[in-house]
Amino acid sequence: MGSQQRPAAGAGQQVPAIAVDQSAAQTPRPGGPRPWASRAALAWIGAYAVAGVVLFLCYLRVSGTQSISSDGGSNALEAWDMLHGNLALHGWTLTDVSFYTTELPEYMLVELIRGLSPAVVHTAAAFTYTLLVLLAGLVAKGRATGREGVARVLIGSGLMLAPQLGNPVFVLLLVPDHVGTGVPILLIFLVLDRAPQRWYVPPLIALMLAWATIGDRLVIVAAILPIVVACSIRIFRGVVLAGRELTAVWFEIALIAASITGLGISLLVLRVLGRLGGFTLLPLVTHVATVSSLGKNFRLTGEGLLGLFGADVIHAPPGLQTAIAAFHLVGLALAAWALCRALRRFLRCEDLLVQVLTLGILADAAAFAFSSLPYSIWDTRQISAVLPFGAVLAGRLLAGDLLRVRLVPALAVLLACYAAALGFDAVQPAIPAHDQPLADWLVAHDFSYGLSNYFEGNITTLDSGGRVHLVAVSWGADKSVPRAYQSDASWYDPQLHYANFVVNTGADQPQAIIPSGDLMTAFGRPARIYHDGPYTILVWDKNLLADLGRPPREGPGNVGPARLPDGGVIGRRETRGSPLVSRPGRGGRGGCGS
Repeated sequence: MGSQQRPAAGAGQQVPAIAVDQSAAQTPRPGGPRPWASRAALAWIGAYAVAGVVLFLCYLRVSGTQSISSDGGSNALEAWDMLHGNLALHGWTLTDVSFYTTELPEYMLVELIRGLSPAVVHTAAAFTYTLLVLLAGLVAKGRATGREGVARVLIGSGLMLAPQLGNPVFVLLLVPDHVGTGVPILLIFLVLDRAPQRWYVPPLIALMLAWATIGDRLVIVAAILPIVVACSIRIFRGVVLAGRELTAVWFEIALIAASITGLGISLLVLRVLGRLGGFTLLPLVTHVATVSSLGKNFRLTGEGLLGLFGADVIHAPPGLQTAIAAFHLVGLALAAWALCRALRRFLRCEDLLVQVLTLGILADAAAFAFSSLPYSIWDTRQISAVLPFGAVLAGRLLAGDLLRVRLVPALAVLLACYAAALGFDAVQPAIPAHDQPLADWLVAHDFSYGLSNYFEGNITTLDSGGRVHLVAVSWGADKSVPRAYQSDASWYDPQLHYANFVVNTGADQPQAIIPSGDLMTAFGRPARIYHDGPYTILVWDKNLLADLGRPPREGPGNVGPARLPDGGVIGRRETRGSPLVSRPGRGGRGGCGS
């Protein structure tokens, strides 16, 4: 964007500043208020409606190129239980994030229409990402009109248009793993940007922040902290450096109070839900990265950013997909350019939203890179907010300059190539949900309730439409106990359910075979054994739930691969960190899988 002269912190000095959109309260409207149903407004609404339908259908196809795992199955079962009356998810132990106020209500609506099936995960993911793309363009637009308004929208939405096949699609267009949290955050930013500076706006922001934070604590890093820091800087600049009265920065003070209040409300709601017998959240287990791990962390952060922007030339298959990824480097470069411009002019920038977006990108990336979270490329879901934030920054800060230097043809070519890449993604063949053949076999042979590990558990239940229920167990050489992770405690009650079989398989990568010794210790010798492809189904003539030990064990997994003959263990560990997976779709959201 071009620059303009604004008063600086110093007395009477003039310094260049980032050109900004005026707040709604300051924007004059000659000739009276403009009706919302004007021709231009209706054109924008119509364009967004058509784009939304087309994008949703494309993203539904793209989502189908990835196989749903037990993470998606877990969220679908949680929403199904809420839809059938258990609104507080009584008895459930979730992960360290609930999505209770964000994606789970969306899943409920989809299940109300489509029932319980793997299609729920794909449909919800496509709808979420469609909203994210459209909102990015809307927030990028600000109050710009005419050609610049259109250019901002196309840049903001266009940089997100075509997710890269493979792990990026798995992260962005499958299970709720922080990507959907970008929707309420962008809605908050839209209100922050468009609403007038009136007394009711900070309370509204507080409620919206509380709503989002209840669902995902990532909001604290990506939205609450940036708002507090940005407003604090503006207060210091205005009151201390410029000598203005506190009343002149009342809105920034109110936003700080609103952010803290929103966080407090979210913590209070979660505590009340727990006291009323609602779901249990596992604690977030992470720590500051060791010096020796920083190299790997920085590498994974860099590769993750490439993937989020569709530019991962490192892992792309040779040929056309590598060429598409290489072209997406242009989009990543635009986002990086916008971030550098925002940083260079940060202290004299009058656009609060630009400052918040900049701090959000830095906070999210730093919190990831300097923590113990990075384990595999899949863990870059933790920084998925960088994609919409970077796209919005690029639209807001670069559109004007790109138009002024007559780069409209280049932007048109860039958008056309992104659209072609989306079309290429959309025509790729769909992949069945993980364990769909297993679910079909169990249904065909009248098996209805059994045990397994996290890999095969909730996804098989979803694959069968609820006709088969396969619950995860924490297997052990001394005793095997219920698995308190993405599960309902009532599933393990022998008074309510009769489980008479165990599913074991070595088909997962890495393998998560339940050691035969664990099965013998827990239940004795099986009465019958069946084989279907890579699956082994062991059957007993008794209720296996009655033989499980207590208490249950938290976390997603402790099996995989099998125990060595000398009693050692290959790859067997207990963690709520990143999944021990070599490819997406095979691990628990927070651990090593079983």
